[in-house]
Amino acid sequence: MLARLKRILRPLRPILGPVWSRVRPYVEDGVLTTWRSNRRRTRVYRPDAPIRPVTMAEFDAVAEGKSYYRGRRQYVSAAAAQAEDLIDRHELGSALELGPHIQPLIVGADVMVLKPSDPPTADATVLVHDATRVPWPIADRRYDLFVALQVFEHLGDKQPDAFREVRRVARNAIISLPIDWVMDDPRNCHHMLSQERVLSWFAPVVPTRIVVGNGGRKRRMIYVFEELPPPAESRAQGRTAPGAAPAGAAANEG
Repeated sequence: MLARLKRILRPLRPILGPVWSRVRPYVEDGVLTTWRSNRRRTRVYRPDAPIRPVTMAEFDAVAEGKSYYRGRRQYVSAAAAQAEDLIDRHELGSALELGPHIQPLIVGADVMVLKPSDPPTADATVLVHDATRVPWPIADRRYDLFVALQVFEHLGDKQPDAFREVRRVARNAIISLPIDWVMDDPRNCHHMLSQERVLSWFAPVVPTRIVVGNGGRKRRMIYVFEELPPPAESRAQGRTAPGAAPAGAAANEG
């Protein structure tokens, strides 16, 4: 029945599409047709919910005006489904997202960016810091969730150091990476990044699960970590990173 209706309405898409794109954010305001497994159910998020995944309507509204997000819906939806699952099951209330381009995956998350000119358009507490420089100015176990989508490959050779910081400051993590891309320039950080190499960045921690973000020539994989063990030195010393920003505060590094 649904397939037949879609066929009937297909000729009207040029007319109905622009109308729906404007109406949709208001119709679905605060309501998420769940990303998880593409099940057709709705989830109502309270306005005061501390964190939640971006909704389909919110993502589509950004993608409509920003070419960067066109074609990225599949892996973003897969990551959002994982975030929804973690937030639900572990009752997570805080998040840090590294280097979101415009729209963070997690609404209500603090964000860490490389330069003051990088903050996303969403209203968020911004920490300006180079993720390759450790320790990060963040207190131990400050966040329930860490998110980095298509960012870790840009950290030069500092991924193991950065992931140790992820373990120190967060309890759970979602990291997506490009796997086995063939680039024209072999020096490109996306070129032929193998799953074996990625897993070596996380060692000795093993992902709780690995999810396909999208297949095809430019495959993206999502690595999910639950109940991350803190680094041994953090456990032994119970330390807080030098210059750690207090909860909810932004920090700028010169």
